[in-house]
Amino acid sequence: MGTSASSNGPAGGVPFDPPWLDDIALQLPGDISQPNGNTPSGDSGDNQPPPSPQLPLEPLEVAPPRRFYSARRALGEFARTGQHDAFRRAVGHYSRTGMGGARNAARRMRTSTRTGAKAFNFLQATRDGNDPAINEWVASLTERNASPQEIVNEIIRRVAPIGGSQDEAACQESMAQAIGDLLTDYPGIDLLHLGDDNIWTLIESFLSYEAFHRLYLDIGQVFEDSALSPRDRVTRMNEMQNYLKAELQAQIGEAREGTSNVGSDQLQSILLNALQNTFVVYEGSI
Repeated sequence: MGTSASSNGPAGGVPFDPPWLDDIALQLPGDISQPNGNTPSGDSGDNQPPPSPQLPLEPLEVAPPRRFYSARRALGEFARTGQHDAFRRAVGHYSRTGMGGARNAARRMRTSTRTGAKAFNFLQATRDGNDPAINEWVASLTERNASPQEIVNEIIRRVAPIGGSQDEAACQESMAQAIGDLLTDYPGIDLLHLGDDNIWTLIESFLSYEAFHRLYLDIGQVFEDSALSPRDRVTRMNEMQNYLKAELQAQIGEAREGTSNVGSDQLQSILLNALQNTFVVYEGSI
């Protein structure tokens, strides 16, 4: 599994929720019809829908010293032995102590949930043909006989954050990996005409890659141990993503039961709750 190199992870004495995170979120394309938030030609913006409500400002909680010590120790055990219980403890400690609880851990990934919700709405609109600007975009791809990879790149460009920070780069990579998995599992599938079940599968996969990248960036230094063979390193990282995907699929499946034609805000709430519940489950292992 390809991924960005891990960092040293956030230290103690800094906010659990970095104050710059909403600056990334604001760079998400503001209208699913246009990349980079551009207003469609001929529209002054007066008829655009109101922006999504912002999360309320709260006092910044400060992380304790050595916040990830227990999480890294358990993840190191998992890296060496492959024991699933060790992985579950690692995520549990990461959430409870490293992030100050499941709610904080999920909120830290709100750029991921916003991107997932935007991708869902965008792919539905692409299929249904109910947005003139998106229809024009689809027509341009068809006219130039765009390759599958060009279509993948175009979708990522329109739904993922556009900056080059570590969080944004991980988000772009997660979307590329999720689309790649969908194409592998369903060869020949038409990305411009996905059914809802396929879109949900894509979003579940995307969110699991995002959770994996978040953990890897914060506590993944254990995988750089020279005692760990390259083969074992790749195996453990793939197992991490698969474990996270299985739990997130269960949580998203439960959260979306009985829902249909949900808006972007409701979708984001479903994904955020699924993440929080996933971290709650892992906290139960410690």
